[in-house]
Amino acid sequence: MGLSGIAPPLAAQSSDESNDSPKTNQRVFSKNVAEALAARMPKYNPPEPEPEPVDEEEMQDMRDVDKPRNKIIRLPEYVVRQDKPPVFRDRDINTKAGLKKLAMKRYFYETSIALNKLTIPLFGDAESYALMLYEQDERLKNISDLNETANDIDRVDPEDAKEIRKATRDTYGRGFDDRSRNR
Repeated sequence: MGLSGIAPPLAAQSSDESNDSPKTNQRVFSKNVAEALAARMPKYNPPEPEPEPVDEEEMQDMRDVDKPRNKIIRLPEYVVRQDKPPVFRDRDINTKAGLKKLAMKRYFYETSIALNKLTIPLFGDAESYALMLYEQDERLKNISDLNETANDIDRVDPEDAKEIRKATRDTYGRGFDDRSRNR
């Protein structure tokens, strides 16, 4: 074994050869084996250089390059950085007369309005009845929303959920509604 720690192959040693270490640039295997190994090695392909960043002004319009086959128009991307508009309820937008018209459209058909033109003043008119139905639906929706909130909070803090339920009953409960007292 030589100083480099690599022993030359047995076939390469001859009886008249000394036990000197092989030179550092000398191959340990034959020229034919080296050529066969080199032929089997994959060729080196250097990585492609990274493209330089392009200014937005120089960028192509992708609508021209990537035209869809189904004639869908592609619009450029926009990023909106603005607060969401407020959500308005019907009660916030409409006047009392507007709410009556909305309730009439929601709860009565044209035929029922035409059939009920004659009303007894004791029972009120159809607009007032429709407004009452609208307000009842709003009341039930508010109760449902608050109960859902109380159910969500009940998982974290049961005492706060009890307070929300109590406030809901006190606010939306009716004096004659026995179900609201038993909850």
